Amino acid sequence: MYMLMTYDVQAKRTERFKKLLRRYLEHTQYSVFSGDITEAQAIKLRSELSRLMIVGDRLVEITSANRHNVNVVHLEKNESGKGKVKRQESRRHKSDFEVL
Repeated sequence: MYMLMTYDVQAKRTERFKKLLRRYLEHTQYSVFSGDITEAQAIKLRSELSRLMIVGDRLVEITSANRHNVNVVHLEKNESGKGKVKRQESRRHKSDFEVL
């Protein structure tokens, strides 16, 4: 399955979450991780996150049967901060490899 995981925790605790999530998923951006994961790995990850979490921690998990059924769009504001948000679709996650 394909998983996207984000977290919002106290600043002093972010490194613990980052270390754990890097063992299972690709570090995409700040507190965002994504990648292919088996059901068994996902169960183990959830268990480890459960032990690490405290009251007030917020995590978001989004899963899909596979990466080809997920649409990812990046929203960016231009340098001036004015005007509409630029929408750029990403297809990077749909490929099994990247061309450098």
